[in-house]
Amino acid sequence: MRHSILGMSVLAIVVTLACCSKNDAANDSQGNLVDRKTNQYRTDFEAQYGKVSPTQSWDFSGVGTTTRAAASTTVSSIKDPEFFQSHLHNDMAGLKAGISNAQELDWNPNVSVNLYPAFCYDELMRNQYISLEVNNLVLSTVQIKDNAWWNRQDATAPSQKGKSINTTDMTNPAWTIACYNNKLQLQGRVDIRNYKEVVVNGRTYWCFDYDGNADYVDLIYMVTERSKTASKRYMVEEPGSTNDFDFNDIVFDVIQDEDGNQTAIIRAMGGTLDFTLTIGNTTWQKSVDGSALGYVTNTMYNTTSPKWNSALAQFKVTGWNPNSNNVSVTMVTKESKDAVMTIPFPKTGEVPMIIAVKPFVDWQPERTPLPENWWATPEDNEL
Repeated sequence: MRHSILGMSVLAIVVTLACCSKNDAANDSQGNLVDRKTNQYRTDFEAQYGKVSPTQSWDFSGVGTTTRAAASTTVSSIKDPEFFQSHLHNDMAGLKAGISNAQELDWNPNVSVNLYPAFCYDELMRNQYISLEVNNLVLSTVQIKDNAWWNRQDATAPSQKGKSINTTDMTNPAWTIACYNNKLQLQGRVDIRNYKEVVVNGRTYWCFDYDGNADYVDLIYMVTERSKTASKRYMVEEPGSTNDFDFNDIVFDVIQDEDGNQTAIIRAMGGTLDFTLTIGNTTWQKSVDGSALGYVTNTMYNTTSPKWNSALAQFKVTGWNPNSNNVSVTMVTKESKDAVMTIPFPKTGEVPMIIAVKPFVDWQPERTPLPENWWATPEDNEL
């Protein structure tokens, strides 16, 4: 049985207004126009699909399709890299200095990587065990004794076995750090939201915080064989005089390769208004960049009879974060060029104007709303 993820509550769509009018009265008029369009879109969406659950995310890119069950976690034991212990000794000083200066990063739960427990340190957790886990599956259990490894160059690492982990095809895998007492009874578990990455002597370490003091030394792993690739397809529905929810007004892919190079490909433009697409630090405007390629602003492209492999435009981007979905669309309204709406990727629980899916998921033909079963997930007994 499937259950709808459109539940009992809805939050406002985040739409910002930039007005170019000459007086406050005009500004207020344009603001009211944007508010009316936003409210009408929300009303129409609820009429089509029902109210949005406050826990609903609109990033479906972590699964093979937008509505299928998650794949199982792939975890296997692996031997430590050659010269593992000596590398840790050589890297310790640089790692300590690097953690304090490293930027706090958003954690990406969909990863393919080899992790080797390298350090653990917490004066309040001596003789307890700390573990990195995915969906409560223990990846490593490390005993915190006298913090000898962190403080003494002659100590041995807390573990001699690493794990090869692949969660790239899972739906929102739950990564946690758990603490156990000396009888291996669970004492606490915290979600991983952030981490720090430090590179020392060409070796990469991921640093996690358990106790909330943001020192990022509670559990540290050496990282190898990490896949840096990431790819998503974004589908945009612009609010209009009629909201058809085909989510093909703008369809674009963003791809990151193993070297971190990022590329955007525009697949479809089903709107007739000018827009500026922002991906990370890069912008692309239909009336400027599109015009240079021969596209007309008020013309729709590749939505009536979609050619799924077509690339209307392709360009390099920088600064795209696949974890935070830092993409947005800025557009003028049909009623007034002075009313400018900026549509960001929706937060959890908001009515969406942008969704993210796997790049092979096809968009809808013109005036064909996304089916309601896109907004459904399997019951536990289907997994």
